[in-house]
Amino acid sequence: MKNFTILRTIVLGLTILVISNFSFAAKAPIKFGKVSIDELKMQTYEKDSTAVAVYLCDYGVSEIQYMATIDGFQYNSTRIIRIKILKDEGLDYADLEFSFDKTQSNVGTVKACTYNLENGKIVKTKVSAKDRILEKSSDDIFTYKLACENVKPGSVVEFMYSITSDIPWNIGPWYFQHSIPTIWSELRVNVPEYFDYKKNAKGYLSFDVNELNHSSGSFKSGNTFGIDKYRFVIKDAPAFKKEPFTTSSKNYMSAVEFEIAGTKNSYGVYKDLTGNWDKINKSLMESERFGQQLKAGGFLKDIVADIVSKTDSDEEKILAAFQYIKSNMKWDDYYGKYTTSSLRAAFKEKKGNVADINLMLVVLLNKLGVKADPVILSTRGNGLLSLFSPSQSRFNYVIASCKIGEKRIYLDATDANCPCNLLPERCINDKGRLISNQGSFFVDIKSSSISKSATIAKLNLDEDGVVSGKLDFSLNGFTALQFRDAIQDKSEEELIEIMDEAYKLIDVESVEINNLKEVEKSVVSKMEVEMTEELESVNDLIYFNPFIVNKIDENPFTLEERKYPVDFTYPIDRTFMLELTIPEGYTLESKPAPAKIHLPEKSGQFMYSASQNGNKIMVVSRFKINKRTFLFNEYPSLKEFYNLIVAKNAEMLVLKRM
Repeated sequence: MKNFTILRTIVLGLTILVISNFSFAAKAPIKFGKVSIDELKMQTYEKDSTAVAVYLCDYGVSEIQYMATIDGFQYNSTRIIRIKILKDEGLDYADLEFSFDKTQSNVGTVKACTYNLENGKIVKTKVSAKDRILEKSSDDIFTYKLACENVKPGSVVEFMYSITSDIPWNIGPWYFQHSIPTIWSELRVNVPEYFDYKKNAKGYLSFDVNELNHSSGSFKSGNTFGIDKYRFVIKDAPAFKKEPFTTSSKNYMSAVEFEIAGTKNSYGVYKDLTGNWDKINKSLMESERFGQQLKAGGFLKDIVADIVSKTDSDEEKILAAFQYIKSNMKWDDYYGKYTTSSLRAAFKEKKGNVADINLMLVVLLNKLGVKADPVILSTRGNGLLSLFSPSQSRFNYVIASCKIGEKRIYLDATDANCPCNLLPERCINDKGRLISNQGSFFVDIKSSSISKSATIAKLNLDEDGVVSGKLDFSLNGFTALQFRDAIQDKSEEELIEIMDEAYKLIDVESVEINNLKEVEKSVVSKMEVEMTEELESVNDLIYFNPFIVNKIDENPFTLEERKYPVDFTYPIDRTFMLELTIPEGYTLESKPAPAKIHLPEKSGQFMYSASQNGNKIMVVSRFKINKRTFLFNEYPSLKEFYNLIVAKNAEMLVLKRM
């Protein structure tokens, strides 16, 4: 039910409103190279004075054109972007990048220019060839990067690029919002009558223009066909302000998507191209770079024999297989659901993409007698899946899955620091689709592991006001994974430097870390520390904030209203305990009042207490987030929860010198 609620809040309509049915060609809102004096004189954006830059116009045309030269249809897309740089912080918006599938598309025209006003005249600087970079992002996806020159506050930068594809229905999504405001965003889509699309609008902004007009085209034979011409405009779109604890922004920004539903030929025979899970499952299982690879595995014969000789239970076999693949295969950082070539080749090279590594793990588990299957998914950065519109193209990752009794576990062997019961954060994106010879079905890709930490500080306050002592912590789950990723292969000197940087209020004099390489265990650290500054003292009173580490001193939620969910990815449990020994002649003058703060339905708690026993002052705090996702209507209470915690974390212990 919650998944349906989330979808309902971000989707404006499942169909696009038709408001005109006559042929009319509106004038293009922008022409490349025609930057005005007024645009260059612009100093601020009146609707958002904080904007560091603003899209003056973002204009795209996607059309399926009949090409007489090939006697067939071709997809063409052209986009023109004009951006005004307002402040130094907006200079990064003078860089553009766009991605395309090299196996399906070709890049045509690419232009970029900077415009400045000098002595009342427009000075134009073109992007040179050396400032154009083409990078491989994954097996088939390439990214084109452009960097404009001579950019400063006041500049206008302009980009134009075009893409063609022999796959006629390759229309991508159009986003009307960006991380900075957009004054005018317009998309036009021209579709011949032979192509049937499902149209989907997302986000919370309404269209200022939403039109469907009609025209016609002709084949070289002279026969004519109808063309549907869609035009969508959103004016003055506010910046999409991404707060912490958000999945991909593309899940929630205002957008329109075209998804092919079917085609018909000149005789009117309709071919259904709507995704079908049975077809997708069959296609993947028959693929030479997916399902057919699962039939391989002879190259793993010796490894299978070795693991079988050392293990008894399925649990032991799963852990041994996971550790073997993780230790012997190096991930090349590429995503994908298809292998690079073959698993045998990847095994020989001891290197591969996500599919090479995790499909090999599936094969090894099955060879060990543990029933395992691949699960395809969309990573957090790639966006949420649509559960109602089957599409193979939305999946960009694959993991391994198997069952122990009634419990299903998920495995990703690409990260050396990831334990067996934990998926990397990039994989946790609501749902995945299990693929097998017996069929496919959705599975929940949610973390059952808690990101857990416990910090114990045993400190002494001396007569000179210097605080020093021991700081120990234990990390589990995602906290341990993040820590291991941050400090792997670091020397003790580098570790101390990292700790000093992480903990601003203390100097780390020595550090001992246990279980760093034993990823199935908790990370345990012991440090000798000293506070970097003497305590604040006024007359006979000394003020001490007990949170020398792990202080929540800022609310991550600052929006007046958040129209998309808060996603913590995993439950959180943080415990902090302080034992402060004070010298003779000191007493605890005042202490913060105890506190118990709860979110509705026990979805979060904060507990705080301070007490004195002789010359020892004890402070205990515990912060918990018990569920992964909070919907937009729960945002006010979550924001207030953090406000109260920030206030409590700022309160002082007040010591008095007798």
